[in-house]
Amino acid sequence: MSPFLLDRLFARYKLPAGFQDGINMAGDRILTRPGETLIEASHRMKMFDQGELKTQNKTFHPRASPAPQVVRVVGPPEIVPSEVSQIIKALLRLGHSLRTDDSKNHNLNIVGLRSENADPNSFDDQLWVFWKYQNRWTLRKYKITTDPGLTWLQTPGRKEGTAILKEGQYKESHRYGKHRGQYDALVQASPVTVVRDFNRDNKLDFSSGKTQTGLFGINIHRANEKVESKFVNKWSAGCQVFANPNEYQEFLKLCRLFLAEWGETFTYTLIRQKEIG
Repeated sequence: MSPFLLDRLFARYKLPAGFQDGINMAGDRILTRPGETLIEASHRMKMFDQGELKTQNKTFHPRASPAPQVVRVVGPPEIVPSEVSQIIKALLRLGHSLRTDDSKNHNLNIVGLRSENADPNSFDDQLWVFWKYQNRWTLRKYKITTDPGLTWLQTPGRKEGTAILKEGQYKESHRYGKHRGQYDALVQASPVTVVRDFNRDNKLDFSSGKTQTGLFGINIHRANEKVESKFVNKWSAGCQVFANPNEYQEFLKLCRLFLAEWGETFTYTLIRQKEIG
């Protein structure tokens, strides 16, 4: 149904007290459109804390209603950039959790976005770091690889094959530490699942059928210390690796701000880029 026809249909109903014709928010309430569910209305109004919405609206009709329904909210609607809205919807659709507590700043969501390119050795993936504070979402994006480089694909360090981190959410999987004892990084602190690419060719095998779960040193670190790297090569044997050292330092700064407010462990989530459209 077109927005014009939907608005015409919406205008046919008598609006509850406190709402003027054409207005869908008043104070601590929003108004659903005809045929719209609570969750659909919350997404339209850029509100993604579904647990809070359900707590505030225990008597709300769970299915779509032909007439507008009033939804109670806490505070003003969130300010959500379109890209953050897309990734939040993707994470919720995939069943992953989201850090939404904005009582303090820098409550980081760290998400890797893997490209569909099966050719190795390029920094063609992204790392998105986003958080909410004072009802406003902030996003930072970085160029990384989520895959091992050609060096380790052709000459694996283990007989089982080179590790490729499997997509999923790994809660409290990393801590702030030293990559190989040399420089600051997020280092693996709890088990993750990897796919073993064992055929020693020049293609990334995301579905070899061989997986392992454990501690493999799947860290989040940088490539070259001084210049942006063009090729992955030896820089990743399964780690999530930044191409640009300046972007990496900005990321570490955010991680230290997280440490000061939220604790010692970081959750890392890896999904496909296609999941966000």
